[in-house]
Amino acid sequence: MPTQNPNPTPSYDGPAAGRRIARHLIRIAYIAAPVLAALAVLLVALNAGATIARLLARLGADPIGQALGGAATVGVLGLLLAVALLGQHTPTRALALIYLVAWLPLTVALSAAEATLASGLAALPALAQVGQTLATLLAGLALLPAVTLAVASRRPDSQDLRGELAHYLGSTQKLVLLTATAGASVAFGVGRGIPAEVAAFIAVVLEVSFLLALARAGQHPLHSWALAAFGAVLAVVSVETLSVLSGLRTLAALATVGETAYLLTPAAGLAYIVASQLVGQPARIRIRPTQPTQAGQPQPDQPDADQPQADQPETQPAYSLNGHGPK
Repeated sequence: MPTQNPNPTPSYDGPAAGRRIARHLIRIAYIAAPVLAALAVLLVALNAGATIARLLARLGADPIGQALGGAATVGVLGLLLAVALLGQHTPTRALALIYLVAWLPLTVALSAAEATLASGLAALPALAQVGQTLATLLAGLALLPAVTLAVASRRPDSQDLRGELAHYLGSTQKLVLLTATAGASVAFGVGRGIPAEVAAFIAVVLEVSFLLALARAGQHPLHSWALAAFGAVLAVVSVETLSVLSGLRTLAALATVGETAYLLTPAAGLAYIVASQLVGQPARIRIRPTQPTQAGQPQPDQPDADQPQADQPETQPAYSLNGHGPK
């Protein structure tokens, strides 16, 4: 008669145990993946910040300037990413997304410039020059997102991200074009022997006149004509400057027209301001209301509303000491 084993060995289901182990591993992976991703992003950010700090040290910055330079690039990039992903205010998120598109190439250019200078590569001198120029402008460039994001936070929330992106992209396009045309105007004057401060003054007058005409366009034909005139001067000056700097052939007549319009810019701006004041203040004509009269009866003279009526006695309210009005 067979006897039973008092301590039987438990039987395991192999496929079920494998599935349980796989579930545990997947759960661990879900928990560890965000931590590993955060560590990887942190290491990459520290590497980029250290690279930019070395570039600033190569340019002669002190340790405080090196640390602030890394914060102004990698730190601002992380701040913009956090606002774009976690923010609840739609205009601020839209502006942060636009700055992200510009700030990421800026950080990459600075890192690439340091790598180029450290390796001694002579094949990419233009990249190193661009990186050095951006490094010198970094302190001022970092103020743009800091100031504009604070201003955008006061804008009413429309809950329309695409509309806000279109609004800020249009404003950014105007700002970039105006900055480029102002630089072209300065380069146009400096290239022809005009002192830099005089060229900057003419460029400011030209840009302000164009913006004034742009803001008033549609109110009067004068502003539309001024907008077209100042815009044409900006276009001619920009084309002539780019053609000279690039070494391409230019038209002699275009250069002559640009020089003439460039020299006449201050006088044209002053004339436009005077003319806009003259057409913007229409004469005020006061029309006295008339009362209908019957045919054949003369209309009595009506007293002017602006003149006090001296013939009518002035009535004063009566008051009583007992709190009751007169009976």
